[in-house]
Amino acid sequence: MILGREPVAIAGVVAIAINLAISFGLKLTVEQVALVNTLVVGLLALLARSQTTSISQPNLPEGTAVTVVTPAGEPNKVTTL
Repeated sequence: MILGREPVAIAGVVAIAINLAISFGLKLTVEQVALVNTLVVGLLALLARSQTTSISQPNLPEGTAVTVVTPAGEPNKVTTL
């Protein structure tokens, strides 16, 4: 389902559809077009946030070894929880 994975692509398609409709005679003011674009982008941003924001805390069992990746040039660190 593309709806949950590509909100930016959907916003682009909506903007293109509006511009095509205007070029074929739909009477919208600049303010109305801006309002529709703002609403679409805002709703899709909320959708994207709900798909990417973690809602639970990750829990690892005690004693799990975790590798901490450090900046380039420094050795990685292995830590046991």
